[in-house]
Amino acid sequence: MKLSGLEIAIAGAGIGGLSLAALLARHGANVTIYDQMAAPQPVGSGFVLQPTGAAVLAAMGLLDQVEQRGARIRRMHGRLSATGRTVLDVGYRNGASGIAIQRVALFDLLLDAAVASSVSFETASRVTAFEPGARPRLKLGNGKASAASDLVIDAMGASSPIGYKSSTELDYGALWATVPWDASGVFHSDELEQRYHRASQMAGVLPVGTAKDGAAPMATFFWSIRNKDVAAWRDAGREAWIEAVHRFWPEAAHFAASAEPVHARYRHHTRVPVAGQNVVKIGDAWHATSPQLGQGANMALLDAASLCTALIREATVGDAISRHLRQRQIHIRFYQLLSRVLTPFYQSDSKILPMSRDLMIGPATKLPFLRSLITTLVTGELLDPVGRSGLEWLASDKEPAARDQTALV
Repeated sequence: MKLSGLEIAIAGAGIGGLSLAALLARHGANVTIYDQMAAPQPVGSGFVLQPTGAAVLAAMGLLDQVEQRGARIRRMHGRLSATGRTVLDVGYRNGASGIAIQRVALFDLLLDAAVASSVSFETASRVTAFEPGARPRLKLGNGKASAASDLVIDAMGASSPIGYKSSTELDYGALWATVPWDASGVFHSDELEQRYHRASQMAGVLPVGTAKDGAAPMATFFWSIRNKDVAAWRDAGREAWIEAVHRFWPEAAHFAASAEPVHARYRHHTRVPVAGQNVVKIGDAWHATSPQLGQGANMALLDAASLCTALIREATVGDAISRHLRQRQIHIRFYQLLSRVLTPFYQSDSKILPMSRDLMIGPATKLPFLRSLITTLVTGELLDPVGRSGLEWLASDKEPAARDQTALV
């Protein structure tokens, strides 16, 4: 359909909401983002933009800027803290790489893209629910409602109140911080490095590039922690934590010493993606997982691209939502299952699971076929989510009249 004149309301100004808003507005839709913050701002740590998410940003014309700000990641390398034994060694195929980036850097690029595309913003507008109907409205915390829309999109993340159902909060969360990069050569500028003790303790260092032109390069440092132990961690004080990091991973202690850590909790859920007529969820509002596979932001970008291409290709909003679900559900279901299965191997109180991890995954990555399979799993490329999302339809010269009505299975 031609998107010109289509009225679209998006709840949430995160990576998924901003990217979708920019894409839809570029194709003529009238898009308004509603966000509870007084001004849009990012929430969360640095992450690895995998080839899947990079493909979406390339289609948006933003990949060159992302590459300038991010850090190329060519290897994920994990060792046991006590012995230094390698138990995870995953590289990219055919010279490819991930791009580790500070969330604020990507957020700023997407915000600029949305503003340049004439997206409207309603800030300090906390969304609490929606009014159903053929042209639904968002209900706001001040008792008001948004204008009627042809499509409402929930991009409010794992804690979205729309269609809320209790979800599984994982026992383990993480302390994370953005800290100055160590240029001494001890850490590799193109690697995500991790250390493990069983599955009860994990730490990692990820180079994440610069927040803006001329800024100093930074890293994300993270430290796993049981959520029930956070209060005791705070009571013990900063110096006790730095000493704990030093005992666990001496070379990384200076990252902890310069950190202002934030505690993050994680949930696992798959909610019904269609909350009502012409009301659809994307990103963590639909499918939240632990960060173990690092797919959250990449999945949100794929969701945004898929929904936009579906709207371009189909004749009605309802048909577009159906196509979007066909394009995305298989990939999402698989990675939800994979995350649920793998997380206890890396974050749990089990002693048996990490032993089997250490015995199997390290050797497996040395076998060409299994190494390639593990790489494809980690990069999010299994089941061809980019091809299924129809990114070629994001080109501005693509005519809706040339719609391909073939169904995906």
